[in-house]
Amino acid sequence: MKQILLPFGADNADVAPISAATRFASRFDGQVTALFYPRLPDPVIVDPMSGGVVSYEGIDEEVAAQREQAEAQFLAAKQTLPADLGGRVSVELQRLSNWRQVGEESRVFDLTVVARATRSPHWQTLFEMALFEGGRPVMLTPEGWDKPFGDTVVVAWNRSTETARLIGQSLPILCSAKAVHIVELEGWYASGPDGKALQKYLAGHGIKAEQHKSEAPNGPGAKMVEISRDLGADLMLKGAYTQSRLTQLIFGGATRQILDQADIPVIFAH
Repeated sequence: MKQILLPFGADNADVAPISAATRFASRFDGQVTALFYPRLPDPVIVDPMSGGVVSYEGIDEEVAAQREQAEAQFLAAKQTLPADLGGRVSVELQRLSNWRQVGEESRVFDLTVVARATRSPHWQTLFEMALFEGGRPVMLTPEGWDKPFGDTVVVAWNRSTETARLIGQSLPILCSAKAVHIVELEGWYASGPDGKALQKYLAGHGIKAEQHKSEAPNGPGAKMVEISRDLGADLMLKGAYTQSRLTQLIFGGATRQILDQADIPVIFAH
C-alpha cells in the first residue's frame, strides 16, 4: 500500500478523507496523491433534426473556478494535519479533464480512498467509478474519520471471487495487523473454500487469524457491522457486489448495508 489515490473536487474537497488516507499511507511508509477532478455537465443528446444546439461556452472558466475552490478547501484541510502526515501528500490539479477519469487513474494506485459524506451528494458515484473501472481496492471511510486504524481487521469471508481477489491484494494490510478475524455467516457464501481453508492460507503467509461463524437474521451486512463492533475492529475487508448490482438495488445486499452502516473504514474490491 505504497501509493494511495485521494480524488477530490469542488463537490467534496471540504470532506475529502485526507487524514484517513495519510494515516494509512504512513502505516506502510507510502505516499498519497491528491488528484483534483472537475465535475462537468453530463453529455446531452440532441436530435440532429431538431435544430437544437448545445453550447459549452464558458466551460474553461467553470473548471478554473472549481479548481480554485477545491484547491483552497483541500489545502486548508491539509494544514490541519501533523507535519509527518502532511508531508506524505502531493497535490495534482491539472491531470484530469473530467471526474469520470478517476476510475481509470486508480488503476495505477494500490488503493483509492473515498469518504461517505452526507455533504457530498456524489460520493457513491465516485466510489463506484473507482471500484468498477479501476480494478484495485477502494477504501470507504466514515465522514471525518481521524484516528489510527488497521490494527484489528475483520475479513468478511463469503468464499467469493471478489473477496479472494481483495485478500490477495491486501496481504500487506493483513501482515501489518495485530489481530485478524475471519467471519463467516450462515447462508451467506458461494461455493468454495471455507473459513478454515482461508485461515490455513493466511497462516502460510505468517498471518495468525481467528475464525468466527454466526447467523445473520437481519441481513449479512448488518451482522458484519455488528460483529466488527463486538470484536473491536477498526478495519473491514469486503468483496463488493458479489451479487449483481440490480439484485442489490431490488432486494438489498451485504455491500449496500455496509456502505450505509459501517462506522469503521472498509476496503472493497470487485
